Amino acid sequence: MTVVEIPPGTHMTGMRLGGRFRLDERISLDDQVSGPCGSSWETHGLSLWKATDQLLSRPVTIYLLPPGPVPRAVTDAVQSAAKVSDPRLATIYDTDFGEPCQYIVAEWTPGTHLEDLVLSGLPSPALAAAMIADAADAIAVAHRAGRPHLRLTPRSVRWHPGSGLKITGLGLDAALCGSTEMAGPGATAENPVAADTTALARMLYALLTGYWPGDEPTALPPAPRHKGQVCTPRQVRAGVPALLDAIAYRGLRGQAADAPLRPQTPAGLAMALRMVQRPSYQLEPLESSPMAQPGGQQQALRRQARHARARAGFRHRTTLLRPAV
Repeated sequence: MTVVEIPPGTHMTGMRLGGRFRLDERISLDDQVSGPCGSSWETHGLSLWKATDQLLSRPVTIYLLPPGPVPRAVTDAVQSAAKVSDPRLATIYDTDFGEPCQYIVAEWTPGTHLEDLVLSGLPSPALAAAMIADAADAIAVAHRAGRPHLRLTPRSVRWHPGSGLKITGLGLDAALCGSTEMAGPGATAENPVAADTTALARMLYALLTGYWPGDEPTALPPAPRHKGQVCTPRQVRAGVPALLDAIAYRGLRGQAADAPLRPQTPAGLAMALRMVQRPSYQLEPLESSPMAQPGGQQQALRRQARHARARAGFRHRTTLLRPAV
């Protein structure tokens, strides 16, 4: 994380909250949330800190809230997120919404967020699939507990070689963004399940290609487009497996990643990504890619694939990852 200069007159380093949490370093909010949300938080008086829990001798993250009433969306998000238990989700440890200092204590998450990870060098497709499968599994756990994330970005997912993947800001980031009345996703969404799943598919695309397929501002270059549509990962980067190409592209289009006509969910995305390492699953050509071949040629390729499987004595179930019509 980037340590930012504390404004003159705000000598808060070393300050203790609740007689227990010592503020050590102020953290740039842009390290936590992609886009203008971080700057909006700081404008409204919220700050983010790395602190030390002196009772348990461990680092923690402190959201230091501005004075005044805490928005209901924020308190609701904290209460519901605190009930979700998964090692891949950053835990909410404590809160204090009394004067003079209002704050939220969360788990400290070491490692590199996905945006910087992509900028420093792309992981292998297999690692990219494993990372997003873990993230999707964690978000599925949160959804079953009734708590969507609603603001998944490449900066809210961190990767550490030793401890693995960690997702920050479950529900909280969206609530804080909504409370500052900024443009963009707030504390609610018309379809939170689909919104989180599409966000996960965008991060998979970024890990596979190095480009960002969404409209949100990030440090990543925008994904190439053909005739107004985002190009598939295989059209951008050589060596992307066809199955991952289909999963990522279907997810971007809001379609089920794991089977035709199945609802788009984080659990479905995770299941599809787990299939990548199963050699018994084969893939038909993706018909709706921006540069797809003519329909007649597509049908001929499908017939050839079926005949080849029949000649080889193929007996396993095949999942066809064609876009639903």
